[in-house]
Amino acid sequence: MDSIKCGKCGAELGPVERRRAFISVFVQGDEEIRSWYFCDVCRVWMIEFYYDHFMGDSDITVAGPYPEEAWAAEVALAKTCPSPGDKWCKCPAHEKLSP
Repeated sequence: MDSIKCGKCGAELGPVERRRAFISVFVQGDEEIRSWYFCDVCRVWMIEFYYDHFMGDSDITVAGPYPEEAWAAEVALAKTCPSPGDKWCKCPAHEKLSP
């Protein structure tokens, strides 16, 4: 996906370089990358879910808008990971945010 838009006001929240946090997790043989984007105008989160299916195509879904406080703790936790792109990481963030 080229850019994420705010689901409330339509503002451009960026390309991937402007996400506030991300983490890659292992979900039943597939990789899921969660990326959090924040709209400074509306004070809401948008979340991009990139699913890399082991046996099949990849797909992207975007969820939100969510109130600022709804995801603040998870975003702060994801930011503590030393290797957010490593789905095999065993840090506390990966342990808690993995399904």
